[in-house]
Amino acid sequence: MLGPRLAALALVMTSLALAATPGRASACATCGCGDPTRTTMGTGQPYAGRLRLGANLRYRWDDVGDEGVDRATVHEVRLDLAAAYAPTDWLIVAASLPVLYRDVGWVNGGHASTVSPGELELRARVVLLRDRAFAPRHLLGVALGLKLPTGIDQVTPGGTLLPIEAQPGSGTWDGIGGLFYTHLADPWAVFATAQVTVGWAGRYDESPGPSLRGGLALQYRFDANVTVRGGVDARWDAPATIEGQTDPSTEHVTLFASPDFLWSPEDDWLLTVGARIPVAQLSGQGRAEGWYFLVSAVVDLEAR
Repeated sequence: MLGPRLAALALVMTSLALAATPGRASACATCGCGDPTRTTMGTGQPYAGRLRLGANLRYRWDDVGDEGVDRATVHEVRLDLAAAYAPTDWLIVAASLPVLYRDVGWVNGGHASTVSPGELELRARVVLLRDRAFAPRHLLGVALGLKLPTGIDQVTPGGTLLPIEAQPGSGTWDGIGGLFYTHLADPWAVFATAQVTVGWAGRYDESPGPSLRGGLALQYRFDANVTVRGGVDARWDAPATIEGQTDPSTEHVTLFASPDFLWSPEDDWLLTVGARIPVAQLSGQGRAEGWYFLVSAVVDLEAR
């Protein structure tokens, strides 16, 4: 049992190390932005020619279903490889692809361990309003995206499709839309986001309902190397559709506390260690999300 887990963890750690291998940066992205604030993947401000490469490693656990009836316990290690490029000062386009290891145990004694590529996400962040062209203090914009069902179906040795808990994704096409606001007042920064996700054309018997997410974070930069951030993240998952019928018991609400420690060993490099701690949950079927732990590395490059 432990062997496959260690092998999968070694695989993702090796991939993370390769993804974070230093390359040669031709310019300082912080200077180009005009603001020394350290920003994680997906929160940076655009300036023409900025290219960001990142790797994000996460571990989480989750209990799904009614205890003693259909409960499944999921342990997941997820490595997201991402790239984001700003062709202009108002647009960032990005793509990310996960690799997942999942270990699932069911109340009836069933068990499955899987390793697979996950579902590709394509995103765009469009700045609609800023208070000034260089070193802006206020940024307001929209985020749009599409998640594709690129995961590989996981099956038993006999060829039977495994339950949804063991699959590397929802198997749906997901449209993503939202708003973001960023306030930069070095050494302080504030990040606020709201996002809705709606899926369709699912290929499994169970498809998730729409999901609404929101986040608010306050960040403080101590010096050129060390930054800390604290915030809250909330998510509401509407009831899922199971075999064509909506199941009200699958509705779920979670509130997370989100502390992060950011360290920049040199210009254009950022390492982040953080956690997502569930502080309140509401679930009709007794679903219980565990802690998320994350480690990420981001490098900024001047692509032009």
